[in-house]
Amino acid sequence: MADTTWATGDAATRKVWAKRWWIAAQEESYFYSHGYVGPENENRHIIVEKGDLEKSPGDRITMGQFSQLTGNGVTGDSQLEDNEEAMEDYTFTVTINQVRNGIRLLRMGSQRFAANKQLRTTAKTLLQTWMAEYIDENLFTALSDSPSKVVYAGDATSTATLEATDLFTLGLVSKACTLAEKAVPLIRGVPMAGERMYVCVMANDQSYDLTENEARWEQANRDAGPRTSKNRLWTGALGEWKNTIMHRHTNVPISTDWGAGADVYGATALFMGVAAGGIAYAQKRSWVEEDFDYQNKQGYAVGSIFGSAKAVFNSNDNAVIAIQTAATNVA
Repeated sequence: MADTTWATGDAATRKVWAKRWWIAAQEESYFYSHGYVGPENENRHIIVEKGDLEKSPGDRITMGQFSQLTGNGVTGDSQLEDNEEAMEDYTFTVTINQVRNGIRLLRMGSQRFAANKQLRTTAKTLLQTWMAEYIDENLFTALSDSPSKVVYAGDATSTATLEATDLFTLGLVSKACTLAEKAVPLIRGVPMAGERMYVCVMANDQSYDLTENEARWEQANRDAGPRTSKNRLWTGALGEWKNTIMHRHTNVPISTDWGAGADVYGATALFMGVAAGGIAYAQKRSWVEEDFDYQNKQGYAVGSIFGSAKAVFNSNDNAVIAIQTAATNVA
């Protein structure tokens, strides 16, 4: 006797859901939803995406870039031949791994649940949200790990010398912007409406300190741009300052043991430009629906094979500056 299958579990439906959850996950991801992820050849995104391993085996991929030319060239009739400038390239490696999560529903358990007809959709929504947050968390962790470019609040020179009053200010954003423009190689902003804009994402507690304690904040928001849908503040940004779009996010890393007494609560905001990090895929999305125990149980699983890393060349962070401050632990 042939097995009886549910129409919702056929191959066509699975492909539809695989595409659907990936689109939804991108919409929920901080980096994807703001357009900060894109292919390497466009040279305009904070996170460079590569899918080379989707076509070939392997568990790591090497990303790289060429540094800007710094020579003086030649002038007039001076000889250029034999005086050309050498191209310099730098690389970093992204290691991938498989990550999956799943939910299994039982027939009687679902029957007892008042809204049992919604359980299947709810399970799928929970899984796609989990995947989006997992990808974001990986990117935030990679970008904040062992920073080589750091701006500290107050007169601190390390996290150990931060004091509880060394809170996030607009001056720190100005300093990071200046350092980015002086960096070698230059940290380039992301193209936005004809401008090059940096992006700074801070912890929720840092944004609280900024908006509550910074005297210039209200004026900065009034002057931020036109009161139309083209204003970047209407796209979810916290604010704008010195050619820098500012956001807040729960995945920005926090610490509870900074300061001389290891008792200062703080956070590491990320000030970013083009090619701050990379993400590589061997499989962007997988969606599996399975029946168990004579269809008494139905399972759903979401997965991806990917990896993320900060772009580090010659032991130097390529396009991210950590802004480390004390913060008010808002309870």
